[in-house]
Amino acid sequence: MNFEYYELPSGIKCILKRVKSPVVYCSLTVGTGSRDEDEKEHGMAHLIEHMLFKGTSKRKSYHINSLLDNVGGEINAYTTKEETVVHTTTLKADVRRAVDLITDVLFNSTFDQKEIDKEVGVIIDEINSYKDSPSELIFDDFEDLVFKGSTLGRSILGTKKSISKIKSSDIKNFIAKKYNTDNMVFAIIGDISTTRFKDICDTYLSKIVENKSNHERIAPPAMEKVKLTVNKKTYQVHSMIGGRAYPYKSENRVATVLALSILGGASANSRLNLILREKHGLTYNIEANYTSYCDSGLVSIYFSSDPENVDKAYSLILKEIKMIQEVPLSPVQLSKAKKQLIGQLIISSESSEGYMLSCAKSYLLFGSVDSPEKINQAINGVTSEEIMEVMQELFDETNQSILTYL
Repeated sequence: MNFEYYELPSGIKCILKRVKSPVVYCSLTVGTGSRDEDEKEHGMAHLIEHMLFKGTSKRKSYHINSLLDNVGGEINAYTTKEETVVHTTTLKADVRRAVDLITDVLFNSTFDQKEIDKEVGVIIDEINSYKDSPSELIFDDFEDLVFKGSTLGRSILGTKKSISKIKSSDIKNFIAKKYNTDNMVFAIIGDISTTRFKDICDTYLSKIVENKSNHERIAPPAMEKVKLTVNKKTYQVHSMIGGRAYPYKSENRVATVLALSILGGASANSRLNLILREKHGLTYNIEANYTSYCDSGLVSIYFSSDPENVDKAYSLILKEIKMIQEVPLSPVQLSKAKKQLIGQLIISSESSEGYMLSCAKSYLLFGSVDSPEKINQAINGVTSEEIMEVMQELFDETNQSILTYL
């Protein structure tokens, strides 16, 4: 069954997908993330995500954390560069309890300064733990290189200095300006009737005062190719290769997803995994990734290896990129790649929670949720020539930055 749609007078969009299950998944996605922060607000969106669980006008933090736990459910949240999301998992009988809690933490949080000061300490520990993990830190540092001069390049966590200066009034002003009702999507996946769904939306969301968006994101400046080596004194070398990519509304997005899946996707039979790991034993971890934003994107290849293997790994990676750029896939190769990607997407959609979150984001960005049939059609429509073209553009020498941790 397709999604059902319902829009409230405030501009909040609501979507429902009915599935036969005793479990119900709910989420509220706000189209505001770390890239929407001013320089003095760096880390604000992520701090807000933490503070949503620290007390509202009617609940203390203990009650927030216990309300769903007491019935076997859970509430969680996360922040990206462009979204903040609160989501719950409960039994069907507890769905109203879940929605009441989501709306309470998002719209009634008090942001007590003492709680902020305590949570800043927690986030500083999170920042420090990240610095202890070079295989994770390098992704943030690489994005900072590729999007230098833009809020897209900054770490979602902020810095110790920036978050330590944030006050309760700063958070409230940020929310008032940038948590806009016409940029929110409430989603449910579960065995909920249309009538009950609309009643839930009216009961818990209709009283939210309209607050339409009046700010625009600033597109990142043109990229300058960078090659940087940083001495981290690690046991392995960690490296990233890549550059700018297409925004999420680009007509090249599907071809890019397919091309990166072939090159270094999650499957063991990706080209880079077969060449570097299986054939030559040069690395335990190698992956190719594509992230799209509203006005830009990022394409990257990450690998780790012993220092003596780095040059050979680089050589093999560039050779494989060139192969895809210059040699068209055979009909059989292309067909296999498409079937694999479609299969991965269908299997991943069996996770109702993950599917709900991705569909809510799709509705936020595009105003609709594509059916599996439409997605399959788009993938099957990609040609070998299109794969060659996107690889030529994305991995052109002028778009190849390299970051290495030694």
